[in-house]
Amino acid sequence: MREPLRHPVATVAAGLRTGRTPAISRCHTNVAVGLLVGRVTPASCRCSVRVVFTLLGLFALTAAGCENTTVVDLRREINGLNETVKGKDNQLVAQQATIGELHKQLDVARSINEDDLKRVFYPEKLEIDKLTAGADYDGKPGDDGVTVYLRPIDHDGDVLKIAGDVRIQLYDLANPPGKNFVGEYFVPVDQVGKLWHGKLWTNHYTIKCPWPKGPPQHAEITVRATFVDYLTKRVVSAQAACQVKLPPD
Repeated sequence: MREPLRHPVATVAAGLRTGRTPAISRCHTNVAVGLLVGRVTPASCRCSVRVVFTLLGLFALTAAGCENTTVVDLRREINGLNETVKGKDNQLVAQQATIGELHKQLDVARSINEDDLKRVFYPEKLEIDKLTAGADYDGKPGDDGVTVYLRPIDHDGDVLKIAGDVRIQLYDLANPPGKNFVGEYFVPVDQVGKLWHGKLWTNHYTIKCPWPKGPPQHAEITVRATFVDYLTKRVVSAQAACQVKLPPD
């Protein structure tokens, strides 16, 4: 029984899937031979036209599929690059705003001369009050951190309630270097005023410093405090040791 002829597209597709040369009809063979020897017979003309147009259609579909995949990949890459550029632009705007604010503060600081300093009150030293010690914040045995009491002092020895940035660092100096840092705490100028206590003889800033990673290994903690005056940008600092209660073993 004679095997029916396959459609040329199906024949080529089957060959591509199996990796084998597809079987072709006598009509297709005549076309191929005619093309090789430079002679196309009338009998093969009609078939050759069909074969050529069929192959051209197949190649066009394959090329269109590859082109569509390439376009999608390029669009995804372009979108990713646009998002990256947008993120960098946002970072640049934030950095420029920070630089602008620092320039303003620097201009204010430069505009204050020695005569101006004689007319204003600013801290010349910083005291860590003796009330500074370990503190229990949760009612359970053992201290949960250190409460630091700071007192900015002017040139007359008076305590000042004044705007500025506060930075506190806690150390367990009984540990070896590189392992004695307990934690750091920063209070910006717009928050420090809320921590002021000025009733009776309690003129100080009260700053709670909970343990960031659990209690230290030793009961003596060293407190280092820095105060940066907002107006003059003068920096004053102090250091003191305090005792804390460790939780029971």
